[in-house]
Amino acid sequence: MPNNPFANDLFLPVLLRVVVLLLAGFAAVLVARRRWSLRVLRRSTLFLRARVWFVIGPLFVIAVFIGGFVSFLLATYVVLQGSSEIVRIAGIQRRYALLLMLWGEVGLLVAAFFGSYVVFLPFGFLILLTLLPVLSRELTDAHRQVADTLFAYVYVGLPMAYIVFVKSSEPLGLNFLVVVTIAVAVSDIGSWVVGQVLKTPQLLQEMAPGKTWSGALGNLLGSAAAVALLWVAVPKSWPMVVVVVLVVMTGLGSLWGDLTDAFVKRAFGTTATSTLVIGYGGVLDRVVSLLMAFPLTYFAVVVTERIIR
Repeated sequence: MPNNPFANDLFLPVLLRVVVLLLAGFAAVLVARRRWSLRVLRRSTLFLRARVWFVIGPLFVIAVFIGGFVSFLLATYVVLQGSSEIVRIAGIQRRYALLLMLWGEVGLLVAAFFGSYVVFLPFGFLILLTLLPVLSRELTDAHRQVADTLFAYVYVGLPMAYIVFVKSSEPLGLNFLVVVTIAVAVSDIGSWVVGQVLKTPQLLQEMAPGKTWSGALGNLLGSAAAVALLWVAVPKSWPMVVVVVLVVMTGLGSLWGDLTDAFVKRAFGTTATSTLVIGYGGVLDRVVSLLMAFPLTYFAVVVTERIIR
C-alpha cells in the first residue's frame, strides 16, 4: 500500500538534502566550465541536463517514500523503457524482446512478493530463452539472439529486481536505496567536475576516451560527499567500516557502470540508447551507473557485515 511520505521522519530532511546536492553539483559544474552567461547556458547541454535532474531528483525521492504501487510503477517503467532501448541498439528480434520485457516484469513481482526466489531469476530466464529456438526450430542467428537477450536481462532487468528486493525485503532497504541512488548521481557529477579541473591520463582511451584517472577520483569524492550529506539516512547500526565500504563500492560501481555503458555502445555501434531524456539520451543512459553500483554495493555491505560480526 502507498505510504504518506510526510509520516516518515526521513522524508523532508532527505528531500532538502537532495535539492542542496543538486544545487551544489550544478554550481560546481559551472565553476569547472567557467561559463556564466545565462544566454549561453540556456542553449547548452549542461543546462538541459541540470533541468532534467531538478525534476528527476525530487520525483525519485517522493516516489520511493510513497512506496507501494507508485514505486513499482517507477521500476516497471525503467525495466520496460531500458529493455526497449537495449533491444533497439542490439538488434534483438521481436519474440526475444517480448520475452525479455515479460521476464523483467516477472522479476519485479518475484522481488517484491517472493524475495527469497530472486536467486532463480537468471537461470529461469536462460531456460525460457533456449526454449524459443528449440520449440520454433529456427536456429539461424539463434545463438546471438539468446546471448544478447540474456545480456540485456542481466544488464537491465536483473539489477532492477535486486533494487526492488532490497527495498521490499530488507529492514533498512529504503535508507539503502536512497543513499546509494543519490550517491551514484553525485558520484557522476563529481567525476565530471574533477575530470575537468584536474587533467590526468585517460583510463581506457580506446573504449571511453572521456574517462580519466582524475574522473575516477571524482567518483569516489562525489560518493563520499553524498553519503556525508545524507548521514541522516545512514543506518545508525552500521559500523564505520561498513560506511567506508558503501562509499568506495558506490563510487567504483558508478565508474564501472560508465565504462560498461561505453563498452556496450561501442560494441553495438551507437552513441546514445535513445533521445527520450533531453540532454542525456535514453533512460538507460541515466540509470546504467545505478544498475551496476546498487547490487555491487549491496553485496559488498552484506559480506562486510558478516565478516566483522
